[in-house]
Amino acid sequence: MGKSAIVLGASGVTGTELMKLLIEDEEFDQIIVISRSKGKLEHPKIKEIITDLLHLKQIASECKADVLFCCIGTTKAQTPDKTTYKAIDYGIPVQAAKIAKANGINTFIVVSALGADPNSSIFYNRTKGEM
Repeated sequence: MGKSAIVLGASGVTGTELMKLLIEDEEFDQIIVISRSKGKLEHPKIKEIITDLLHLKQIASECKADVLFCCIGTTKAQTPDKTTYKAIDYGIPVQAAKIAKANGINTFIVVSALGADPNSSIFYNRTKGEM
């Protein structure tokens, strides 16, 4: 039996590229995509869980895999409100990491940003650094 992966942020640029790689990778038999809406990619390896990503705890029991990839992120243009922005770029990855740990997922890979620094004066870089 092959590996399984959970992917958060599969619809973004990075997540889409990751999905292509996972579909082609013979080591992975199952890809669990957690998102707020149905994805564009369809493949026998893909299982989708549709949920409110800001409340991942609601589906924590379904988050079982060998590896969890977190490619979640937003932009200032998409999310101008700083509170909502931080809930997405900081809150979702931290919540996912805690769920991964609780469920025995030993590999957690998160996409951050160049310049991430918790002491940055730039909100985006500070948020990524704090995460």
